[in-house]
Amino acid sequence: MNHRRLILTLSTALLLAVSGPAVAAATPGGTAQPTSLRTENLVAPIGIDAAKPLLSWLPPRGSAGQAAYEIRTIVDTPSRPRDQWDSGKVRSGGTSNIAYGGPALRARDHVRWQVRTWDTAGRVSPWSAESSWEMGLLSASDWSARWIENPSYDYTQADGKEAPLPVFGKAFPVHGPVKQARLYTTGLGMYAATLNGRPVGDAVLEPGQTTYSAEVGYRTYDLTRALRPGNNTIGLQTGSGTYQRVKTPGRYFFGNTLEQYTVYGEPKVIAQLEVTYQDGHREVVSSDGTWRTALGPTTFSSWWSGEEYDARRGDGTGWQQASVVKLSQTTTPRDTTPLRADPRPPITVAQNIKPTAVRKLADGSFILDFGANRSGWPSLSVAGRTGDTVTMIPAEKLAADGTLDVGSTGAKPGNQIAYRYTLSGHGVEKWHPQFTYSGYRYLQVSGLRTAPGRDTVTMDVVYAANPSASEFTSSSDLLNQIHAITERSIQSNMTSVLTDCPDREKGPYTGDNLHNIDALLTDYDMSAYQPQLVRNMATAQRRPGDESPGLIANIAPEFHRVAPVKLQYPQGTIEFLDEVNWGGAIIRIPWQLYLTYSDTRTMATYYGNMVAWLDYEAANKAANKGDIPGLGDWSATDNTTPMQLAITAGYYTAANDMANIAQVLGKTADHAKYMALAAQLASEFTARFRHVDEAGVHYGSDSEASNAMALDAGLVAPADRAAVLDRLVASVRRAGNHITTGSVALGPLFRALQAGNRNDVLYDMVVNPTSPGYGYLIASGHTTLSEDLAGGGSQNHHFLGAVDAWFVRGVAGIQQTPGSVGYRSLTIAPAPVGDLTHASGSYRTPLGTVSSSWTKSAHGFRLEVTVPPGATATVHVPGRDKETVYTVGSGKFSFSAK
Repeated sequence: MNHRRLILTLSTALLLAVSGPAVAAATPGGTAQPTSLRTENLVAPIGIDAAKPLLSWLPPRGSAGQAAYEIRTIVDTPSRPRDQWDSGKVRSGGTSNIAYGGPALRARDHVRWQVRTWDTAGRVSPWSAESSWEMGLLSASDWSARWIENPSYDYTQADGKEAPLPVFGKAFPVHGPVKQARLYTTGLGMYAATLNGRPVGDAVLEPGQTTYSAEVGYRTYDLTRALRPGNNTIGLQTGSGTYQRVKTPGRYFFGNTLEQYTVYGEPKVIAQLEVTYQDGHREVVSSDGTWRTALGPTTFSSWWSGEEYDARRGDGTGWQQASVVKLSQTTTPRDTTPLRADPRPPITVAQNIKPTAVRKLADGSFILDFGANRSGWPSLSVAGRTGDTVTMIPAEKLAADGTLDVGSTGAKPGNQIAYRYTLSGHGVEKWHPQFTYSGYRYLQVSGLRTAPGRDTVTMDVVYAANPSASEFTSSSDLLNQIHAITERSIQSNMTSVLTDCPDREKGPYTGDNLHNIDALLTDYDMSAYQPQLVRNMATAQRRPGDESPGLIANIAPEFHRVAPVKLQYPQGTIEFLDEVNWGGAIIRIPWQLYLTYSDTRTMATYYGNMVAWLDYEAANKAANKGDIPGLGDWSATDNTTPMQLAITAGYYTAANDMANIAQVLGKTADHAKYMALAAQLASEFTARFRHVDEAGVHYGSDSEASNAMALDAGLVAPADRAAVLDRLVASVRRAGNHITTGSVALGPLFRALQAGNRNDVLYDMVVNPTSPGYGYLIASGHTTLSEDLAGGGSQNHHFLGAVDAWFVRGVAGIQQTPGSVGYRSLTIAPAPVGDLTHASGSYRTPLGTVSSSWTKSAHGFRLEVTVPPGATATVHVPGRDKETVYTVGSGKFSFSAK
C-alpha cells in the first residue's frame, strides 16, 4: 500500500469509526532524498578519530518509512589512491549510528559520502546531497609535535603570588597558494590559540575535561583561508583550568576537610600545523624547542576564582626558547597518555547580553543587572589611563540593601571570585577572560572613571554547542517561565562536562547527570556529547591496585578526591565518596543512549567498566552487611525516606539495565547473571520496604520518594500498583501539593505519576506558588533552578530539572512507546490539565521531528500531530466522556473531539 493510499484509508476508517465525537484528517507528503547527514552525530566534522565512524541521516521527507539503505563513500587521501566503498543494499529501517564498513581509515583521510533509501513500497530515493568527514591524527606516530613548557615558570613565587601564565609563539612563512591547512592542538591546563592575533575558531574554554593521565583531548582547526602570504604567527596562551589548583590568599577556593586537591603540572601546549600547497607539497610547523615562550599578560588564572590580565605586559615579557617536556609514568600526562580527538561539540559563545539596569553604589562602584542568572564571563570595552584596573565581581543575588551577595557562589567578601583587567592606556581596550567562567546575574564593577554604558561591560553566555532537540510552549505563562528557567539552568551547567553549578564547585557529578537525564535528553541532542561523559567515568574508575578497585566516585573526572568520611545528616549516616545512584550512571546512561539514539557502541565499549562497577558494589554490599554506604534521596525536603530504599532501588535499576544491555549485546550468560542479581535485589527490596497497614500497601516511610521509586523501578507487584499509586497521590496531597523528594527520586516521581495517568497531580505540584516547588521559584523571582526547590543553596543547579521532560512528554504528550528504540514507535497522549487551554511541543527524534499541538475550548478539543517518516504513533485524544485512540503512520494529522 502506498503512502497516500494509507492516509486516505486511515482517514476513512477514522470517520466511520468515530461518527461524530472526534474527526481525524491526514495530509500526505511527497518523496525526496535523505537529509541531515551526520558523522559521529556531527555535521561534516574534521579531525575525528573513530576507527569506524557512525553515520546517520533522516529519511526522505514525506516517505512512509525506510525499508533499506545504501551508503557509498570516496576516500580522498594524501598518501594513497582513492578508496571507494559501497555498502550495497542493506535491508534495515535504521537511520542512526550505522557504522562505516569500508577500508581501514588513516590519519588525515577525507571521506565524502552519500546515502539513498528504499521505502516500504520498494521505491528508491535519489542519492542524498554529499556530506563528508575528515580523520584527525590517530596515533602517536602521526604527531611530530612535542609538548613544550616555559622553563622559567613556577606557579608559586617567593612572595607567595602566582606567576603570570606562559604564552608560546612560532613565526613561519607561507610561500604559495594554500590548498589546505589544519592545526591540531591542545594545552594543559587550558589553551587559547591564535593565528596572526585572531582566534583560530569559535571553541572556547579548551580543552574539554578528561582524566588527564588517561587521555588529553585535542581539536582540529581549519586555517586554509586564514593563512596569509608571507610571515604568519601561531600564538598559544595558557590558563590553569582544573589541571593546576593553587590556594591563593584573598581568592575563593572550593574545598573543606573532605576534599583533596592536586596540582598536576605546569602549563604546557602541543601544536602541529600542516600546510598543503596547491602544487601538492606539504610543510609542517610542530611545537618543539625552537618555539618562543614568555610569561604573558594573564597574571592570574583559576577555574574556580576568576582571572586577571595586565595589558601593560603586551604579548608577554622575558621571551626565551621553550623547553620540551619530559614525560614519564609519574607525570600528568604520562609518556603513554594518548592525544584523542575530542568528540564533543565545543563550548562556544551562545549570546552576548547587555545589562538591563546599572546602579551606582556609595563607594563609587556600579552594580550591573543582566536580567537573569546565566553562565559566562564579563566582556569589557573601556578607555582609561595606563595602570587603571577594572575589577568585576560576579554574584547570583543581591542583599536586602542592594549590595552584592556572593554567598551562594561559595565566596566571601574577603575571599572573592573576581575578574580584573589592568589597562595599557592605548585607546579603547577590549577584554574578556579566556580560561574560566562564572554563574551570575549581577556584576559589581569598580575602577571605571565614568559610569558604564550598556556596551561598557556585557556578558558573553557560554555553553556546549549541543543542538536543541525540543520546543515547548503553553497558554500558561507560569509553565513557560518554569520551562525557561529550567533550560537556562541546563545551559549554565552544560560545559565540556555537566556540572552541578557554574560557580561554587563546577563539579562533574555523575549523579547530577543521571538524575536529570530525562530533561537533558529531551532539551538537547546529546548523542555526540554524552558518550564522552561516560568515557570520563570509565577513565576515572579506580583500577586494580587502587583503593576500592571498581569504584566510580561521585565526580568524573575525579579532579578532587573525597575522603570516605561518614557524616550525620537528617536522612542518616551518609558518605560522599560513593553512591549507587551516582556511580550507576556508568550503566544507566548508556542504556538511555541506546533507547534514545540506538547507540550500541557506548554500552559495548564500556561494558567491562560496568561489570567492574557491579562487582565492586557487590563486595561493598557484603562488606557493609547488606547496607551500601551512600547519600540516599539527596537534597530532599522529606528526609524520612529510608536511605537504603533509595540505594537499593538504584542498585536494582542498574542491575536490570545491565541485564538488558547484555541481552542487546548478545551476552546470554551475563543476561541471565544480571537478571538473577536484579531478582535478588527486588526480593530484598520487597521484604524490607513493602508494608501493609489499614489503608493498604505502601513502601518505606510512605513518603513521595518511597512510593515513587518503588513504582518507577518496577518493584511493585502488578496487583499492588493501583494501591501504591493511590498512596503516592495521598502523600502529595498530604504535603499540600508540594514536591518533597530530592534529586534522586524527582525523576521517579514525575515518571510514576505520568505512567499512572495522574498528570493532574503533577500539574498541581508544578504550579504551586508556595515553597518548595517550581511555582514558588518563579513567584520568588528565581531565573534559574536553585539547589533545592525552597530556593536555597546554589542558585543555578540543573539536577532538579525533571519538569522539562514532563512538559514535552506529559503536557504535550510526546513519548516513546515502552519497548521501542530510537523513537520508532510513539505514543501521543496530551494532558489538558488544570486551566490550560493550549500546549504544543516538538522533539527531534533520530527519524525526524515529532510534534503535538493541542487546543481546548468550550467547543471541544483539537489536536495537531506530526509523525516523522519511519515511525508509527498511537494517538490518545481526550473527549468529554472517554478517550479515543488511533494508530497512525508518518504524516500530519488533525484530530478533534467534543
